[in-house]
Amino acid sequence: MRSEFIVAKSGIKIVNDVYNANAVSTKAAIDMLQRIDCYGKRVAILGDMLGLGPLEIEYHEEILNYCLGAHIDVVGVAGKRFHLAADNMNLMKKMKTAHAIDSENLDPKILKCLNMNDVVLVKGSRGMQMEKVVDALVAMPRLIPPSCFEN
Repeated sequence: MRSEFIVAKSGIKIVNDVYNANAVSTKAAIDMLQRIDCYGKRVAILGDMLGLGPLEIEYHEEILNYCLGAHIDVVGVAGKRFHLAADNMNLMKKMKTAHAIDSENLDPKILKCLNMNDVVLVKGSRGMQMEKVVDALVAMPRLIPPSCFEN
């Protein structure tokens, strides 16, 4: 579950990096997402980075700003830390986002927004159980509905 590359039967390319997360490894994963050939959207699905200490919200804001600078098309966040950071930054006005308190509640919100040519990074600390998002992505059917973010 470290930088594992999966092509799902739906056609979505997945970077499964859910073993653990901190600011440095998450930025490296976002950089990897940028380098992968993509004919759809680049999507970062991020779970809270746990165990960062008193500056944890600032680190989460730093990652969301990094996503903005990296021109990620959609960011999905799971967890109270990313949720608070996104609210602090008013992120929904700056980019397309989906958020939930945990990985299971994020699944339906983000899955309906994906298409077959998208590349999706899934990253988060082990305690966030982001592998559930990866499992949901892998299980998606071959025919994918239109993106909820397209007109």
